[in-house]
Amino acid sequence: MSQPIPTTQHIASVPVHDLAAAWNVHAVGQGLVDPATELLAVPTLDRNNHVGWRPAFRVPSTSTLVVVHTASPHASCEEARRCLLDLLGAMAAEGSIIAPEVAA
Repeated sequence: MSQPIPTTQHIASVPVHDLAAAWNVHAVGQGLVDPATELLAVPTLDRNNHVGWRPAFRVPSTSTLVVVHTASPHASCEEARRCLLDLLGAMAAEGSIIAPEVAA
């Protein structure tokens, strides 16, 4: 699946252990998740120049794209996005973040 990288003015790269802080800074305002926040994946090259995918989220209201650096890139866009959803779900369950609204 081909997914265009959204136009953005600000790109933040964060390690996975800083995901909760990045989510709370960029996607949450006034106690609510910005409803326009998009859960994405962006292409990257691994150490062997193979294409992989990194989880990411975009907040259109601030033109910010946050790329999450996991231990290694994922094999597909879908895997990277699923990883992000799982991480955010676990963090919301423990109370570290406000959960994103995800369309079924």
